[in-house]
Amino acid sequence: MKKILVIGGGVYQVPLIKRINELGFTSLCVDKNPSAPGFEHAAEYKVIDVTDKEECLAYAKEHSIDAVMTYGATLTLPTVAYIGEKLSLPALTPETAEISKSKFKIKKRLAEYGCNIKGEFFEMHSVEEASKHKFELPCVIKPCDGSGSKGVSLVYSENEIATAVKYAFDGARYGEFYAEGLVRGEEYSAEAFVAGDNVYVYAIVKTTFRREENGDVSYGHRTPSGLPEDKEALIADEVKKAIKALNITMASVNFDVILSDEDGKPYIIDCGIRIGQNLIASHFVPLSRGVSVIDNTIRLALGEKVDAEPKTNKCIATRLLIYKPGVIREIKPMDDVIGKNGVIDVVMRKGVGERQNEYKEKSDTCGWVIATGETPCEAEENAAKAKELLANYIIIE
Repeated sequence: MKKILVIGGGVYQVPLIKRINELGFTSLCVDKNPSAPGFEHAAEYKVIDVTDKEECLAYAKEHSIDAVMTYGATLTLPTVAYIGEKLSLPALTPETAEISKSKFKIKKRLAEYGCNIKGEFFEMHSVEEASKHKFELPCVIKPCDGSGSKGVSLVYSENEIATAVKYAFDGARYGEFYAEGLVRGEEYSAEAFVAGDNVYVYAIVKTTFRREENGDVSYGHRTPSGLPEDKEALIADEVKKAIKALNITMASVNFDVILSDEDGKPYIIDCGIRIGQNLIASHFVPLSRGVSVIDNTIRLALGEKVDAEPKTNKCIATRLLIYKPGVIREIKPMDDVIGKNGVIDVVMRKGVGERQNEYKEKSDTCGWVIATGETPCEAEENAAKAKELLANYIIIE
């Protein structure tokens, strides 16, 4: 029975560990958190800091593993790459894994390879250093290692810079942050899968975000994007160019892209060498394209042939279940919602007794509703209607 070591035992690694078990392999896991949720599902585990490459390597050797991998995380990639190199197992190169930890290093590599870049960009390591720079406005200031919108500010005037710099610095795990030119236009996500020389751009996802005057937040995604084919092709080509620039040979890759209002070009504003979150890899791709990202990720790690060709192109949409702040007092059965009016499923992130905070970042949500339709717009409408309906099922006080 083949042994697969998963670096990291957090919530994003749990589906991977469970799937490894379902496929009949032996799952091993390391994480520095003694209460890591992945430990509950792994056949073997040990408390080790995922950034401690030598300790993780020693554990891998002790158990004579057949594959090493992670899922949904970038912090763990350098350790996966290190073990892969030392044990001659399939993995990203150490150089690519190190670059993946820094949004600035990714941006720099994309610029070197001629990808679309807006204006100047530069890295900073302190508030004092930032005060010496001349910022080209408008710009975006963000942490080099941030996730989601944490620490990110859009800056339009000189008097906004100091606050944005402090916000980025406070949100930077290693005290590194940077500024880049602001691209005006519509935002999309692109979910890609790389298997050697083959790059599959599975989904161009349209993001919808709107904050109403009463404070209500509407946040969701849909695929297909609704863009004309030539525009989707531009995004796909830029994604493939970026993958080549970053020397990614085996991974799921998620890109945030803005299609510029000014020149019509796609600009990559973020890149994660990991699965797309907000259900994009776990639900969007399997439901819309008929392929299993998680199964193919496992096969790649084992050095096996993948079944990565898309088989369908269905319209799928989600809405994040963002409601008023408070504590969840009750979650009523949703059997009379799921399976009707295009609703495919409801995925809860929080349970009874947990708090729904005012929405500031992606973790401030109860979960998601997933819907389908004959067109992207119909799928989006079905998801939006279901989100409103489910407010009567998720009781927050």
